[in-house]
Order: sequence, then C-alpha cells, then structure tokens
Amino acid sequence: MLMIGAQSALQDIDGGAKAGQWLLVLGQTRYLITICCQARGLEFGAEPYVAEDGGALDPHTHVPPDIWIAGHHLLKEASEFSRTAPDAERAQFWLAQIHAWVSEIESTLRLPDPLPELRSPEGMFGAIRLVRAWTELTDRLGLPPLLPTDWTRPL
Repeated sequence: MLMIGAQSALQDIDGGAKAGQWLLVLGQTRYLITICCQARGLEFGAEPYVAEDGGALDPHTHVPPDIWIAGHHLLKEASEFSRTAPDAERAQFWLAQIHAWVSEIESTLRLPDPLPELRSPEGMFGAIRLVRAWTELTDRLGLPPLLPTDWTRPL
C-alpha cells in the first residue's frame, strides 16, 4: 500500500514538473519522501502506518541514515524549485535522481513483481474507462450490469 502511494506521488511530481507547478512538486515530494522512508524502515523494525500527517508517526525511525539524508536532499531541492523554477536541464537531473531513489527503495522490498501501474491508461484507470463503455452497451442490450447496483448508485 505504501509504495502504491509513492507511485502516485511520483506520477504527480512528473506531471507537476512538466507543467512547471513547483509548489505541487514540493508537496508531493514531501509526501513521497515520507512514504518511502516508512517503507524502507519496515525492514529495520519500523511499524507500518499509512495515514499521513499522523502524530503517531516518525517516518525516520529505523530508516538507514543514508536513505533519509538523500530523501531530505531531494526535498530541499524541491523547496528551492518552488521559490525559483529550475532550468529544464536541472529539473530533468533532479527527476532522474528522485526516480532512482524511489527505485532503490522499491528494490529493497523484494517484491515478486513490479508494482502495477494504477493511474494510467494501462492500469486501473484504463479498466474503469472500459467498464464505462461496456455499461452503455450492456444497458442497450438489456444485459445485467457489470458492477453491482450498490457500487454505482450515487451516494
């Protein structure tokens, strides 16, 4: 669960950097660093805790110092970018560094497979798009709904 949150934050960082939205990049970098430090600390005795901004969480407990120091360096740069936008070359270099840092942490989790892309046309969002199209077709043909009615009823 933690790394899926990290994946979403990283995608937001990529999009924000591309659009020049450096305050968004800063916020999502902070979130990404917190999540990745939590995930990395699990191997060394940290407790899993998913809710962000909880007072019961120190995301640096049990995290190897080189990991959180590198994370905070990336966060410091994102903070600088929110005040003065970087040139394209520096932004690309920073994005490559943050992707490498996240990949390093993900590799330590020893997952059997790479995480699925959820927020992309190839991932869960693509499946939702298909269900929308199929719903129209099944309604026209008088077939039962693909999803239970309780799932699709407005709240």
